[in-house]
Formats: sequence, C-alpha cells, structure tokens
Amino acid sequence: MCVPGAGAILAPVRPSASPQLVFETPERVSLSLDVAGVGSRAMAFLADALLLFLAWVTALLAWSLRGDLVRAIQGLSWLGQLAATALFFLTGWSYDVLFEVLWGGRTPGKRLLGLRVVRTDGAPVGLLESLARNLLRAIEVPLLYAPGVVAVAATSRHQRLGDLVAGTLVVRERVYDLSRYGPPEGPGGGGRFRIPGGAAARTLSPADFERLADFLRRRRDLFPEPRRRIAERAAAALSGRAGLDPPPPAEAEAFLEALATAYAAEGGP
Repeated sequence: MCVPGAGAILAPVRPSASPQLVFETPERVSLSLDVAGVGSRAMAFLADALLLFLAWVTALLAWSLRGDLVRAIQGLSWLGQLAATALFFLTGWSYDVLFEVLWGGRTPGKRLLGLRVVRTDGAPVGLLESLARNLLRAIEVPLLYAPGVVAVAATSRHQRLGDLVAGTLVVRERVYDLSRYGPPEGPGGGGRFRIPGGAAARTLSPADFERLADFLRRRRDLFPEPRRRIAERAAAALSGRAGLDPPPPAEAEAFLEALATAYAAEGGP
C-alpha cells in the first residue's frame, strides 16, 4: 500500500526491544516491522543449508544411476573441472537469489522462521539487491560466516555485510488475525464489497498487505481525521489498482477489510 510521501526509518521502541523498521505516513502515523536478530537468522540459514544439502545429495544419487560422477569429473580437462566446481557453488548462491526475488524475499528457511528480506525503505527486495547481498557471501563463507555474524550482532540494523552493501534488512513477518473483519454492517452491508477471485493477490504485494493489516490493527489508536484520510487514500489507490470502482468515503475501511480478508484467503502471508 503505497502512501505518497511515505518513508522508512529504523528506530528502537525501547532499550530492551528489538529494533524496528518504521514507516511514517504524511499524517505521521507509524507502521512498523520487527528486525530479525542473529538467532532467528542463523536458524533460517541452517534450514536452508539442510535443504540445499539434501538437494545436492538427491542430484548425486540420481547421477550415480548413470555412472561414476567423480570419475566423470576427473576425466574432464582442468577448464572443465573448474567449470564443474563453479557450477556447484553457483547452485548454492543462486538458491538464495531465486527464492528472494521470486518468493517475496523469503527462502524456505526464512519462511519457516517467519522472516523476509526487504529494502531499507520497506519495499520488496529486487534482483539487483539480492545479487549484491548474496555476492558478499564469497567473503563470508571462507571465514565460516564470522564477518556476517559479527556484523549482524554489532550493527543497529542487524545487517550482515551483504545487507550493508545492498541496502537490505531481514524483518520478522507478522501473523494477522483477519477473522474479525467481516462484511460491513448497516446500509450497503451484507457483502457490499465482493473482491473478484485473484484480484487481491494481484493488487497487493506482501509488503502492501503488511502495511494494510498494520493500519487495520492500529486504526483505533489514530485520531479520527488522519484515520479517515489514510483509509480514503488507500481505498482509492487500491481499488483503482484492482480495477474496481472506488468505494464511498464512508465505506473506505470496509473496503480495505474486504481486500485484506480476500488476500489472506487467497494464500497470502
């Protein structure tokens, strides 16, 4: 959910709390995501390493049905052996890049731990950022990830070397209970907003949904006027993106509730 003029800053909520990525709207309403620390990132890395190892073992067993892989590699020229070695490391490196770009910043390990890679402005990570952050593994891996662990532990944003270069962060995803968002009551209720199948997933990115759900969760803490402006602007922008007629101003929040519920029903986070 893009709000014109919105930015992102990182600030701790209190001395003992984990740092947060905080989005500030023009109305100075903060929407936040918790930044992941060393422990959860290490567990996600181990889960991904295990999955990658199992994939390599499976490929090795499948190849063994055709012949001896070691002898086949030994029979190659030095250039061929170098290419085979590079291909082996490339599979491990591309694992993170492909999943981060195609799966909303989440590798299987990160998804298991409820983590996601985003840019420092809160936007989804792109190909260039993912390439940059993972390219720095060439420095970290030979040193058993010691530089990365030290950087995550020492920096206020919990960023490893690749994150610092690429301008990315690893944040915790939130689980939102949308069951309380039912059809709007009163005039125009009873299922007034019907979101076509697949429209919510096409309209909202994972980051958009997180901001939308955060607004719906915290709206009762906002002053009436900023709350109304945010709801109306978001409803107008998202309905246009979805190809739907904009809702009446008085029903902007009901439309946002329906859109968030539809997104969750379509398999969103």
